[in-house]
Amino acid sequence: MKTLKTMQPGDLALVVAVDGGCRVRSRLESLGILPGTQVEVLNNGNGPMIVSLGEGSLMIERGVAEKILVV
Repeated sequence: MKTLKTMQPGDLALVVAVDGGCRVRSRLESLGILPGTQVEVLNNGNGPMIVSLGEGSLMIERGVAEKILVV
């Protein structure tokens, strides 16, 4: 299983699970990042990652992106 942090720009990823505590899961759920959600990586350079979710985009801290398990 891979984490969102390992994905490259242009990759599509399906969120399978969040390997974090209640606070992290709650924060991601409020942003719409749930198991079964598809995201596209827009930027994975230095700093936070930028992903596309539906019609919007989100910045996700690299430490949090490491807790998002994807296929």
